[in-house]
Amino acid sequence: MVNEEKVRLMTRLAMYEQSTGKEDLEKGRYFKSDYVKYNCLKTLVSTTILFVIVVAAYIYYNMGKLITELVDIDLFGLAYKLLIVYAVVCVVFMVLAWFLYSYRYTKAKPHIIKYNQDLKKLIAFYEKEDKTKGKKRRK
Repeated sequence: MVNEEKVRLMTRLAMYEQSTGKEDLEKGRYFKSDYVKYNCLKTLVSTTILFVIVVAAYIYYNMGKLITELVDIDLFGLAYKLLIVYAVVCVVFMVLAWFLYSYRYTKAKPHIIKYNQDLKKLIAFYEKEDKTKGKKRRK
């Protein structure tokens, strides 16, 4: 006999797993602090790579001007300014990433809790079925 409540529960779980559940369940594998730190680290690496690409593109684009002024350029001052800009860009992106990933985790947490509650209900259905089948076999 088909238990309608069990079928609804299984359908709800499957629909969640196929939609936003993939991302939410991935977030649920971490504590909030670990999830945020991990993604901030990825943001830092991405920001560094992007910064290097932008600087390389600027140098390539202005190669003629830079070569003619190479003697007059204060390399230590330029490196200092570049380091300051890099630090500011990294701090801005890290703060934005911290807020973004904290928000995403907080938003996903209630869905994960509901999913786990539904899983516990489903497990209880199966345990109940196993007990009733075990009693029928003994008779």
